[in-house]
Amino acid sequence: MKSENIQNRPIIELFIIFATYGGLILVFLTELFWHWSAMASLGTFYLVFGAPVVMGIIAYRHRHTRKISKYHKWTFILAIAYFIVLVITFVLLIFLFGRGKYR
Repeated sequence: MKSENIQNRPIIELFIIFATYGGLILVFLTELFWHWSAMASLGTFYLVFGAPVVMGIIAYRHRHTRKISKYHKWTFILAIAYFIVLVITFVLLIFLFGRGKYR
């Protein structure tokens, strides 16, 4: 972004998006390979209640700036896509892993 001389670089927003999607992957992998822990519960709490608010704010702030550069465009797209990815991930986790634990 610096070499392309992009104005108003979305560095902080991209870091938040990276951390949020990384947390989603960690929760999925924790459920898949390891035992559930209190840290996984805190991460899930953030992903369900905090991240939608944060991603909504990022998407709202970048709704007009998405035409500036590809970075702004992808920031907007990834912030909007989080809502779809979150629902798909948790439905997948419930169907794959929730059934066997409570029978």
